[in-house]
Amino acid sequence: MSANDGKMKTMFLARSKAAIVHPQSFYKAWLIVCLCAGFTSFTTATLAEPGSVPARPTINLAAPEKAFIQDVSIRVLRKAYDKLGYQLVVHKLPNLRSLMSANRGEYDGEVSRIANLSSIYPNLHAVPTAINSIDIVALGQQDSANIHGIEDIRNDPLCVRGIIIVEKLVSANRIECHFVVNINQALTMLSLGRAKYTLLSETNARISLLHLPVSNVQIVSPVLHSEALYHYLHERNLSLVEPLDKILSEMRSSGEIEQIRSDYFDSIPNWAGVSSLQ
Repeated sequence: MSANDGKMKTMFLARSKAAIVHPQSFYKAWLIVCLCAGFTSFTTATLAEPGSVPARPTINLAAPEKAFIQDVSIRVLRKAYDKLGYQLVVHKLPNLRSLMSANRGEYDGEVSRIANLSSIYPNLHAVPTAINSIDIVALGQQDSANIHGIEDIRNDPLCVRGIIIVEKLVSANRIECHFVVNINQALTMLSLGRAKYTLLSETNARISLLHLPVSNVQIVSPVLHSEALYHYLHERNLSLVEPLDKILSEMRSSGEIEQIRSDYFDSIPNWAGVSSLQ
């Protein structure tokens, strides 16, 4: 019998005698003793539990919803943050709201976007190593003329609001674009013949065509433009930029990032069997 057991036994005997003389006060005092003993045992067991793992800090990132290329970036960042000792949680939002919310500090950063966004979103800072890339293609009806370059699109194409790379691309080429709110709307309007072309990332285009109930729409161009994607952190997390960049740089050098990207595309039905027009 341990010393603690002996003390409890002595206390029990003493309290038992007291119960005969003062029963009401005894039960009140004994209840307090039991509660304290239970709390002490619970606290001790909780603090000293062998093999317990302390909770890891969490990074909350915003990402545009239904932007499938972001799924590659999320896989890369999940592995990188795990190596850094963080748990990653991603919150998918409408395209433009995702950037604005991250810039306001409602989240710790943005999963991935093109370079040089700090002039528009000054609170977001890019981690220097690119974690992904985005390829832009044109979509149209099956009888549309094939597009060989961005300069071939002049008939008021549809652009999804918040896809910054497309907004910059049409602006640089002086193309008038009719903006819609999401990919579903763009492809539906194409299918109904209300527009001739839309510009999307190849990943979004292929996955959307697999799953959306639209007909008579296909990719009608080769890749028209490619850009690297970078992870952005809110300025309150600047201390993470350097250690995270070191991990991402190592992942890129070892081929780990490219392998994650390759595995993702291999998981998409018919991706290997269907290529953009050359």
